[in-house]
Amino acid sequence: MKTSVAQRLGAGFRSVRPYVDQISDPAVHRYLSRGRNWFAALLAVAMIAVCWPVLGEYTSLPAFLLPVFAIVGCCGLALLFTGPDGVRFGWAATLITSGVASLVPGADSWSMPIPLFLVLLVMTVAALWTQPFRTLPIITVATAGVFFVGLPLSAVVGWVFALVVVAISTAFLRYRTLSQKEIAVQTEATEVLRAREAVLAERSRIARDLHDIVAHRMSMVVVMAQTAQFRLAAAEPREQVGPGTVREFAAIADAARESLDEVRQLLGVLSPHSDRGAALAPVPGLDALSELVDEVRAIGVTVEFDSTVVRDDVAPAVGTAVYRIVQESITNATRHAPGADIAVRMQPDAGHAGRLVVEVVNGGPTRPVGDAHGGGRGILGMTERALAVGGTLTAAPRPGGGFVVRSSMPANPIGRAEPGDPPNSDSDEALDTATSAPTQQPSAGTEPPELG
Repeated sequence: MKTSVAQRLGAGFRSVRPYVDQISDPAVHRYLSRGRNWFAALLAVAMIAVCWPVLGEYTSLPAFLLPVFAIVGCCGLALLFTGPDGVRFGWAATLITSGVASLVPGADSWSMPIPLFLVLLVMTVAALWTQPFRTLPIITVATAGVFFVGLPLSAVVGWVFALVVVAISTAFLRYRTLSQKEIAVQTEATEVLRAREAVLAERSRIARDLHDIVAHRMSMVVVMAQTAQFRLAAAEPREQVGPGTVREFAAIADAARESLDEVRQLLGVLSPHSDRGAALAPVPGLDALSELVDEVRAIGVTVEFDSTVVRDDVAPAVGTAVYRIVQESITNATRHAPGADIAVRMQPDAGHAGRLVVEVVNGGPTRPVGDAHGGGRGILGMTERALAVGGTLTAAPRPGGGFVVRSSMPANPIGRAEPGDPPNSDSDEALDTATSAPTQQPSAGTEPPELG
């Protein structure tokens, strides 16, 4: 099968590519790395080879100037694809060389040598296409002036007219191309703006739904807890409300009020048209774990808390992830295993330096389990928090009854400042383990794996 010229040129270019890659000069390496520049250079060499003898035949230039005029006049072809600066330099070199050569007496009615004339046409079209719009009249007038000097009077009018037509057509095509690019950019910007508006509208809808459902219900809980003692005292028959019951109602109201404040903070973040900024509370971390454990103990749950981790060595993002994991684990234990003892342990990972291990273990329920079905997001949410800081998490029933949640994560991960960053792909095994836990069948008396 015959090989085409293009295929041969491509094979030749690939054969010299290793040598090109060894060039240290960035400008030369960039030029020789493009196949079209090789084509332009070969074209320039061919035109120089043609122009040199033509200049000697049809002009009276001294012999030592022939290669100079040929090289300077045709070298612009090698710069055709190097950008506006290269084309401008090449066009100017060809224009000056052609004009000077046209002033030298020759043996032909065309005082401008034909090779230089052809190169000038090519470089002029390239200049009209690449140079700024304000310079197009200058390029056209300068080239027309060289035509008047180097062409016979019978041909100059036609070539100047053709030059003007080419200049106008090129300007029109460039303007049309530029307009289409601007329209495409504006269209893309409009689509981005519409997508952003859709996101803001969805955030507004979510904020409204949270306000109408969650905030309203939590407000009702606060009001009911605060007025329960008075309603019971005024009921028929009248019921006695002891100090312990009053304290329980007050604790319920305080917990609901704190939850309501957190919901309002979330609404302030979600609402894009909020007139006032959300009153942001400090993000809970390791310092808040003791308070969390005390709150759980206050409702009658036995919680053992043991920590040997130096808090100053733990990054804030990791501390927040630990707090949320412990909070979710304790909540799930109280829902799915009422009356069970809970143990929270946090210690450095003995097998991996710079990492810490958090473990929340609960026994089996000692009281009847009510309707504790959740949305199945508990384990997945904890796993996502662990993955966000480069950690892992496993959750599974214990062989003797109960449930254990164990997470290992770096104490101070590099390049992770927020706990909500996207998870690492190298921790997919932990995600698979956690998300597959709800499919396991727990033994009798243990907490169901589908937490949350």
